[in-house]
Amino acid sequence: MNSLEILKAKINLKTTLIKFKSSLEELREKHEDRTELINSMQESANDIEHFHNVFLQFEDEYYLECKANLRNQIIIAQHKHEIDKLKEEIKDLKLEL
Repeated sequence: MNSLEILKAKINLKTTLIKFKSSLEELREKHEDRTELINSMQESANDIEHFHNVFLQFEDEYYLECKANLRNQIIIAQHKHEIDKLKEEIKDLKLEL
C-alpha cells in the first residue's frame, strides 16, 4: 500500500461523509415528517464517521510502523556492513597465518 492510495481513500471517505450529511440535512429541511428515514440515515452517517475515525487511526499506526520498519532496515544494513567488514578482517588474518 502506498501513500497515494491511502490519501485517495481518506479523501473518498471524507467526501462520502460530507455528501451523506448534506443529503441528510436536505431531507430534514424538505421532508421532516420522514423521521424513520432520517433516523436511519443519521445512524448510517454516524457509522461512516466512525469508519472515518478508525481509518485515521489506522493511517497513523501504518505510518508509525513504516517508520519503525525503516529504522529496522537501517539497522540491518549497518549490521550487514559490519559483518562484511569482519569477514574481510578474518580473510586478511587467515592470509597472515
